[in-house]
Amino acid sequence: MDTHRLKYFLRIAEEGSITRAATVLGIAQPALSRQIRLLEEDLGITLFHRTRRGVHLTEEGERLRSSTAAPLRQLELAVQYAGSPLARIERGLLFGMVPTAAGVLAAPLLASLGAAFPNVHFHVAVAETDDLVPRMLSGAVDLAVLNPVADDRLFYRHLVVEDLVLVGGPASDLSPDKPVPFAGLASLPLVMPSAPTGIRNTLENTALRVKVAITARYSTDSLEVSKQLVAAGLGYAVLPLAACGGDVDAGRLRCAPICEPEINQQLGVAATAALELPREFATKIGILLREEVSRLTKSGLWPAKFTPSPVWDPRLPEPN
Repeated sequence: MDTHRLKYFLRIAEEGSITRAATVLGIAQPALSRQIRLLEEDLGITLFHRTRRGVHLTEEGERLRSSTAAPLRQLELAVQYAGSPLARIERGLLFGMVPTAAGVLAAPLLASLGAAFPNVHFHVAVAETDDLVPRMLSGAVDLAVLNPVADDRLFYRHLVVEDLVLVGGPASDLSPDKPVPFAGLASLPLVMPSAPTGIRNTLENTALRVKVAITARYSTDSLEVSKQLVAAGLGYAVLPLAACGGDVDAGRLRCAPICEPEINQQLGVAATAALELPREFATKIGILLREEVSRLTKSGLWPAKFTPSPVWDPRLPEPN
């Protein structure tokens, strides 16, 4: 099969419009439409529903995207870096991620990094921000995706903003079209993270601002335990949709937006000034990370808003 047609397909799926995809790809719209028709004929399926507003994936199209996007990306990167000195780097890279991001980001990011750097060995530490920061300062973690921290020993760049939703068990009456006022959380048995940063910090600061008393019935450092407690009907949690969307789709959990006020969490990438990585290697990791996050958020695979910002060299001072 012609991989160019798969690239065209993925671009149209990302843009949600054949016209916009044609502009981005620099191809005439009729020619692009013809390539997609040929791809559909080869596969014997319909990939897109056509509407006046654009196109959206059919069920078969969604399956094709989920199964081809990562392998095609890996192939492109492997070809791109095959002759680069970066492909010959041999070392370990210690990456940290908060649990709510790891489920959506870890696999595609490591696939991209692994394709670009075939001789690098990756270790991923999944932990809350409070745990990742001392690991970074001790050298046990090189780079981390975490919540914002006020620590001058770290360089930090924003990546995404995620809306937080209220999550209940399958027997709860939560619904995506029925927002729950923040004050309503005061009467619920809440399952909250043990760590004071991140979601717990957001909840407690918001409660102080709107003068509402909230308490944790259960506290845990484990995202999976939190969801198990909620699924069992023992309490409610506040999570980004990326951390619970699959469970909601499967009917194991239900969710509702939070309003008055809406709340969110920020995530970014951080490193220490003592990070010992070759400059070009560190820069390329930052570029690939931002490209992957941008792709995930733009495609809807990560329900979050990407925050564009410059890629930085972690050995240089943070710009004002």
